[in-house]
Amino acid sequence: MRATVQKAYGENAHDLFEIADVPIPEVAPDEVLIRVSASSINALDWHYMTGTPYFLRLENGLSTPKRRIPGADVAGTIVEVGSEVSGFNRGDEVFGEIGGGGGFAEYAAGKARHLAHRPASLRVEESATLGVAALTALQGLRDWAAMKPGDRVLINGASGGVGTFAVQIAHALGASHVTAVCSTSNAESAQSLGADRVIDYTKEDFTEINDKFDVFFDNAGSQSLSRSRRMLTEEGILVMVTGKKGKWFRPIDRLLAGVIRSKFWSQRFINSVARASGEDGSFLAQLVDDGKLRPVIDRRFTLEEAVEALAYQATGHARGKSIVVVS
Repeated sequence: MRATVQKAYGENAHDLFEIADVPIPEVAPDEVLIRVSASSINALDWHYMTGTPYFLRLENGLSTPKRRIPGADVAGTIVEVGSEVSGFNRGDEVFGEIGGGGGFAEYAAGKARHLAHRPASLRVEESATLGVAALTALQGLRDWAAMKPGDRVLINGASGGVGTFAVQIAHALGASHVTAVCSTSNAESAQSLGADRVIDYTKEDFTEINDKFDVFFDNAGSQSLSRSRRMLTEEGILVMVTGKKGKWFRPIDRLLAGVIRSKFWSQRFINSVARASGEDGSFLAQLVDDGKLRPVIDRRFTLEEAVEALAYQATGHARGKSIVVVS
């Protein structure tokens, strides 16, 4: 099969990847084999491309990456079912997260428990967007922040893949008010997704506004912890999704500092990593079919253009999700 294969670590995607013929994955008893329609691109792919922060290489290979095919999100049609799998059949159109990557290929294997049937109201390739980013938004608000109906929610970084889902999911979970922080060019999009207020960070320091929030969903990490704390109610929660990138410890240093400081403050600073979940995928699919959630798709690339897709992700200026259409 054809796949986008990573040869080495680095920052210039054009030097690191090639389209090559590789074996079709073997299917474990708890897995299914998917003929890939599309895969979406995440910041996760950038981290694996560069091998940063460097401690990532302890798990993925010190000099040569073990995760050779990018793409944690996948959508397509099941062509083979493992012996222990129930609830899925050949011909089913599914989507979900495959933790070891492999989505930028004609076929990918994934654990059945991490997959869900595609929403009826989306084309199968569009459902590839409902992976890491959507799960991060859902689990970050519902589970990590324990968001309640009536909460006031602030979303910093509301224009990227995670942020566009977070604005919508906050309302779907019952937020009474959602304030979105983004740039001028993305303000209209944030409003169309349901933000009650949009703050243009290029014109206004959102940490200086006269407002407090029960949940601060920080998808940008652009402010210090002290300034971020200003935005919270006395018992408010800061969900730290990311921070400024670095080669050694960033953004991990900021995330750890938040957890430590929250032990001495009434507010809580928390972070985690989204877990692959077919159950949560089904929940997201239902939100889509109920008209409460829609993916914002920035660009579409072919498999042959996958290197361009990775280079675009590295710029950090994607609006919503971009997808690699395979078939």
